[in-house]
Amino acid sequence: MIILTGASGGIGQAILPLLENTVPVYNQKCISTGIRVDLTNPQNIKDFVVTVKPTHVTVVHLAAVKIDELAVACNEENWDKVMDVNLKGNFLLTKELLQIMLKEKWGRIIHIISSGLGDVGTLTYSTSKFGLLGMSEVLSKEYAKFGITSNVLQLGYFQTGLWNKLTQEKKDELLDQVPSRKLGDPLNIVNAIKFLIDSPYINGSVINIDGGI
Repeated sequence: MIILTGASGGIGQAILPLLENTVPVYNQKCISTGIRVDLTNPQNIKDFVVTVKPTHVTVVHLAAVKIDELAVACNEENWDKVMDVNLKGNFLLTKELLQIMLKEKWGRIIHIISSGLGDVGTLTYSTSKFGLLGMSEVLSKEYAKFGITSNVLQLGYFQTGLWNKLTQEKKDELLDQVPSRKLGDPLNIVNAIKFLIDSPYINGSVINIDGGI
């Protein structure tokens, strides 16, 4: 079973139809086939796991909040909002699912980050996503002996809803960073997820799906 958080987002909606046996998780934007889970609420997460009763679990942490602002303008409320979903929410769901993975001696944890971390105006988002690199590295070492792997997919630019909201000037600027000057096909993300599911010796890795940025 694949648990896909952020399933109602642009990339989530693009890859969901291409994945089998998947439980879509959303919070703000409802999708009819999904289950609403507040990733900042530990009890909500516990109730979700009890209700779904997942087995042979792969969790894909796609849910994220991004608030762009310069460091000097960043307020504590925005900082907490981003950290609660991107970092803490990832941890809380992973911790809860680890109980099942340990019993079954099998599990796949897949974290999602973006290319371009560290860009101007992305302090909170970049900090939260860099934190996932450390989290994944620790998890990969602590639980490999139980048949559980933890890896990171680093994504570039894809033809999703957010891309379509950009100005043509911004699109051209971003495409200039990609050697092929092409957007990514969501199928590449799906292929990577399936690859990690089937590859127990791929652990503690960061796989770039960004066209060579």
